[in-house]
Amino acid sequence: MTRKRVVMESVLFAAAIYIGYFVFMILQGLVLTQRHVRELDLTRQYERAESLQAQVTFGMIERNSEWLTVAAIGGFIVLGGLYGCVRWMLAKRRLQP
Repeated sequence: MTRKRVVMESVLFAAAIYIGYFVFMILQGLVLTQRHVRELDLTRQYERAESLQAQVTFGMIERNSEWLTVAAIGGFIVLGGLYGCVRWMLAKRRLQP
């Protein structure tokens, strides 16, 4: 197993975990919004932008910050590095008699 393959698998693994997490959060938000908003008439709800968020009493608004970006990049690197180390060690163990 080459290092290039391990690095590529690590990056893809970390990206898949992040994408899965964001998809889960989006789906969870959709379900919670449908359950907690009474009379969900979309054309009437979106006449005013504040209407929907005034009726839903959960969640938070995230502002774009440097800390969030650093945490996301750091998590991506740590997750990819952890996967790469485990994968590399398992591959080395298989090759040894």
